[in-house]
Amino acid sequence: MLGDGNPQVTFMYNSSTEPFVPQDHPLRGIRPLIDDQAIRKECAPLYAATGRPSIPPEQLFLALLGGYLLGIRSDRRLVMEMQCNMALRWFIGLQMTDAVWDASTFSQNRRRRFDRSGVLERLFDQTVKKALEEGLVSRHASVDGTLVRANSSFKSLVPIELAMDPEEYKRRLRAEDTDDPDEPQDPGNRAVNFRGEKRSNATHRSSTDPDSRLVSKGTSGTGAYPGYTVNALMENRHRILLGIAAAIGHGSTVEEEGGLTLIDRAKRRLRWCLQSTGGDKGYFHVRFIEGLLRRGIEPHVAPTRQGRRIWHRRVRMRVRGEAYQLSQRCRKKIEELFGEAKDWHGLRRFRRRGLLRVNQEALMIGWALNLKRLAKLLVPLPQAT
Repeated sequence: MLGDGNPQVTFMYNSSTEPFVPQDHPLRGIRPLIDDQAIRKECAPLYAATGRPSIPPEQLFLALLGGYLLGIRSDRRLVMEMQCNMALRWFIGLQMTDAVWDASTFSQNRRRRFDRSGVLERLFDQTVKKALEEGLVSRHASVDGTLVRANSSFKSLVPIELAMDPEEYKRRLRAEDTDDPDEPQDPGNRAVNFRGEKRSNATHRSSTDPDSRLVSKGTSGTGAYPGYTVNALMENRHRILLGIAAAIGHGSTVEEEGGLTLIDRAKRRLRWCLQSTGGDKGYFHVRFIEGLLRRGIEPHVAPTRQGRRIWHRRVRMRVRGEAYQLSQRCRKKIEELFGEAKDWHGLRRFRRRGLLRVNQEALMIGWALNLKRLAKLLVPLPQAT
């Protein structure tokens, strides 16, 4: 017998979002690890004592974190998911009848409150400290860097020129447009032909993201593109990130300086001293090796044929040791973390602009990765009934 749908519309519901979230949903394992009161305590100094009540800051951070965990790429798409995704509403703490705020709420709060306050960095550190308290963090770590595309196009690259009136500068850029004069101009998309024009970091900057630089892997064959270098420090036992930060430029020097900075940060903010640090061949340089030895850290760096100084010889002496071989085996896991972040959590291309904002986005992605690790290690899996 062919069934019919029920045309009667229900006007009142008496239910929460809890029954709509499957017991094995990934967000269920992550939610108990986030302390709402800790977020409120960190954000309390950023709000005035008078005025209209604001959106709870813990809900803002939970919404942003849930967006990165689910691979949502924009604030508008996040708002749409908050309206129809029951698991995300439960993760944030919104009931079925609660209204969803506007997408500009995220950008305004980030710009006015969160970007320069250091709140996200402290929340990231709290997650790492929880892993330290549980004994999940090893004193052997790995360091590596990866290139991430910036939120800017090749058309935004303009020659570096002396300061001039903004309107005059815009008129000069429009004069370089080579589009068909019979067609209407698009004010948001310059019609410029840059084919055959030589561009480099010494002569050009992006007008939309001036902090980005032309970066390339060299051997990948993809060519140069506007981007950043993201450095990360990972402990080797459970692949928990001890630090992650974006840097301007690319190359071995940027990665070496970024790696040493993250090691110093782990000691200063987390009170965690490393015994060894692994790295690929890009770190086989005197400055990085000497920096590790000066800090009392064993340099487990992949050697190359170049280099005859004492620092290079001290690394080669450790190659046949069991500790070195284990460290080099674990070192490759940090590349798996980068791949996971790029495929599922938006690290392949930043959606924000400027080093400060890009660094905040990298911290958010690193926070999400650490929470996923802790959810697997600390929260027991639900039993099938």
